[in-house]
Amino acid sequence: MSTAPNKPRVSVIIPCLNHGQFVEQAICSALDQGYENLELIVLDGGSEDDSVDILNMYNDDLAYWHSEWDSGPAEAINAGLVKSTGEIVCILAADDVLLPGAIDHAVNRMTREDKPKWLVGTAHKIGPLDESLGSITPNNPTSLASYLMHDSGLLPMSASFFTRELFEDYNGLQTDLQYAWGFEIAARFLAAGVWPELSTLTFTAIRDAGSPSPVPVTLAKGNEYIEASESYANHLSLPQRYQLWRNCDERRRIYALAEAECQDSTGRTFLWQQLLRRPWWLGSAHYRQTLLKGVESLPDALRDVA
Repeated sequence: MSTAPNKPRVSVIIPCLNHGQFVEQAICSALDQGYENLELIVLDGGSEDDSVDILNMYNDDLAYWHSEWDSGPAEAINAGLVKSTGEIVCILAADDVLLPGAIDHAVNRMTREDKPKWLVGTAHKIGPLDESLGSITPNNPTSLASYLMHDSGLLPMSASFFTRELFEDYNGLQTDLQYAWGFEIAARFLAAGVWPELSTLTFTAIRDAGSPSPVPVTLAKGNEYIEASESYANHLSLPQRYQLWRNCDERRRIYALAEAECQDSTGRTFLWQQLLRRPWWLGSAHYRQTLLKGVESLPDALRDVA
């Protein structure tokens, strides 16, 4: 692969595990950018599908790849960061797609005099067959506390570009997290005063698998996000800290109730079904209180959801 000395190297890091159905599309979306100083790295966690066969097909196009067991995406991405040499880094999920011109747009903005260290673009949401499911518009949280409580802030990882020094300064991703690693690293940057610049340009297509996560996975995700949020309590003022603790306590009790409800042989109630399908509803204090105190005050908007 030729290099363009006047353009910074961009490292695209793709963690993969049993994504043979999509990983070739992710790889090609990076290669088809036509950006000459591209470093494409794929870290496969020991896939049992045809992912490794696909990676072998693209061996000459990849700066580095391996297939070996890891503890999860965070460890894989950290390994990719160690191998990478790019000044700008993009972390692309194996089932997501970089859209044409994304790298050029990011480089043009991140090489100006007032360059941001973290740039987040708009994304398309797509289904398993690439069908369009709408747009994902990023927004900055109103405060760190608001982000930790999931009240505001949408910063999709696959639609983000970072300077390499940002990961070096803040020690990479937290490898004991299976699900909340992207949320945690964003919280770490925000807590340090590093806020992203938002772009109106569309960088990525982010895939929705189309089926809800298994109940144990949904519960594990929820509790992991709560733990990640609580770890930043000491960055908040005392009133904000109290709000966060109360918020996390409510969310934790709700997940505990959901787990107990799911073990009931008579089946889940309407509210638990909706929660497990739409965990982001926990951002609503009204919904949390309804779950904890009973369904009498359930808003009509939630009653009407199928």
